[in-house]
Amino acid sequence: MTVSKFPFLLVLAGGIAAFSTRTARCADDPIPPDSGEKLTLAAAITEALAQSPSLRLIEADIDSARGEVATAQQKPTAELTFSPGIRRLNEGTSSHREFLGSLELSRTFLFPGKRELLVSIAERNVELRRLAIDGLRFQLSAAVRKGFYELLAAQNIVGLRRQQLESAQTFLEATTKRVESGYASDFEAVKSRGDVITARKLVAAAEGEIAAAKVELNSLLGRDLSATLVVSGTLDESPGENLPGDLLAKALAENPSLRVQAKQAEIAGMNLRRARLARKPDLTLGPSIEYSPSEQIIGLSASIPLLNRNYGRGEVLTATAEQRKVLAETDRLRREIAGAVTRAVTQLETARRQLALYSPDYLDQLKSVAAQAEHSYAQNVTSLLIYLDAKRTYFDTLADYQEAVAQVATSKAALESAVGAPLATHSSTPNP
Repeated sequence: MTVSKFPFLLVLAGGIAAFSTRTARCADDPIPPDSGEKLTLAAAITEALAQSPSLRLIEADIDSARGEVATAQQKPTAELTFSPGIRRLNEGTSSHREFLGSLELSRTFLFPGKRELLVSIAERNVELRRLAIDGLRFQLSAAVRKGFYELLAAQNIVGLRRQQLESAQTFLEATTKRVESGYASDFEAVKSRGDVITARKLVAAAEGEIAAAKVELNSLLGRDLSATLVVSGTLDESPGENLPGDLLAKALAENPSLRVQAKQAEIAGMNLRRARLARKPDLTLGPSIEYSPSEQIIGLSASIPLLNRNYGRGEVLTATAEQRKVLAETDRLRREIAGAVTRAVTQLETARRQLALYSPDYLDQLKSVAAQAEHSYAQNVTSLLIYLDAKRTYFDTLADYQEAVAQVATSKAALESAVGAPLATHSSTPNP
């Protein structure tokens, strides 16, 4: 026998009205999961760059490399040698002693090109570290952007799931009153309670995603991993514009890792030249004077090392092998970047196609069907199962839609990271 629902329309009206208000709002502006500090994307990137120990380490390396440049620019210092002594002179049956001393000034002149090459290598090391710090800044910004989008999406989804739980609890309260008054079966009470349990599980799962996203973003920001963190922004809900031209060519030309590797290859070539120049002899030259009361000798000395055929050969072989290693590493890195860009483009295009499935007309229709199911159930036109299924479909579809929006944003950030250069637009803007 069908039990009339009309005496309890007033009981259900509050829950239905609340559900209508919440579902209409969650489609446009999901409730943040908790209150606290509101962090925008720009502020997050600025904080991460300021707090990163890796950036401070490379900045210290730059100062160290500048010191190497100053050292390489110095010419070999002159060396002054003073050798005092006593000379004994024998004259017939007598002898006497007199002071004897020598003073020598010498300076080493490097083989032409050696000092200039050392200075060039030191300057390239400074440039190498500057490229490294620029690349690290970009990659850190891309990682923060991706983590920010993930946390923002998790906040949206947990807000949606909390609204689903509130709606299920409101309906459970109404159903309980109907069962107690004899206007509903125990099945409706059991089904409503099961819906509340399911909603609580979904809230717990969404809050777990928020906790994981907070840990990741707090780590990038240099904060305590358990610090309170709420991000503020909106995800772009459109599939997005077409990608720029040849992203692979852009990556091979602008990727910071490849630029660093190219600089390392240049330095490796210069180190090989240095190893070969090391086999060239340096000249040590300088005047000398030998003094005694009876004799003074002024001279000029010059010396060069006598090098054999194998002198410096080991250093040349080592430098040659290092250059081959750097060139091979460059080729490997180019292949890895090409693969990463191709995969990231595919993932972004897939995410965009999935997001395009949720057309505005479909989302409006979904909202309308959910509202119609509420009204029909209140008018005793549709069954409890249809009403609960419509409500569950509404919330699950909106959660899937939010995940699709987030997937586009994170895929775009991943593509930027693979390319090593910013794309035309980003997927988050600050709230006004």
